[in-house]
Amino acid sequence: MISLWKSRNSKLWDNTDNSPAYIVIRAKNTLNEWSCMQKAKFPIQAANIPHAWRKPPAGTIKCNVDAASFNNNSIMGYGICFRDSSGSFMFGKSDYLYSSTTILEAETIGLLEAIKMAILYGMTSVFFETDFKSLVDSLATNSNPPNEFGDLISQCRSLLLTSPDFAVSHVRMQANSVAHNIAKASLYHTSPHIFNLVPTTLYSLIMNEMA
Repeated sequence: MISLWKSRNSKLWDNTDNSPAYIVIRAKNTLNEWSCMQKAKFPIQAANIPHAWRKPPAGTIKCNVDAASFNNNSIMGYGICFRDSSGSFMFGKSDYLYSSTTILEAETIGLLEAIKMAILYGMTSVFFETDFKSLVDSLATNSNPPNEFGDLISQCRSLLLTSPDFAVSHVRMQANSVAHNIAKASLYHTSPHIFNLVPTTLYSLIMNEMA
């Protein structure tokens, strides 16, 4: 469609005719460029995945997401934690679900909610981290599984495309401890629950990571 539109403009404004073959080639090049941009949007640094939480660059925000299961997987919870470039706690959220949701779906729901919150609060330059590599891999593809997980991935991808300065990456569990602890405690708070202050149980962990 874009290639046809450009050819129409060339004919209208420059009196230049483009052959059908040229239009097709330009369309393929545009599609290839778009595909490369999408792959670059969700980088996976497999050889350099941090073992410990790291502060994001100055002027940016990092959001960690994790999920936890309870009662023989009959309840799923997730935890979200936003922190600034100094490592200071900004706010967090936890929630739990009574359903047949899988742990991967719960993590994806958590990521989706985190992206929505970042957009709602007008945040820019946000790095989202999850310790589910399969989630990051799925975001980087152009296809969706025909199930609930696929629908969640599609929603996440659509929101990320509207915010080009958002990125999602994979980290090891050791670098996701705060979000993991919030997820584990999700069942013991009202649901959903917003944290505007550092939970006392996480104070020492956050302070150590800020050092």
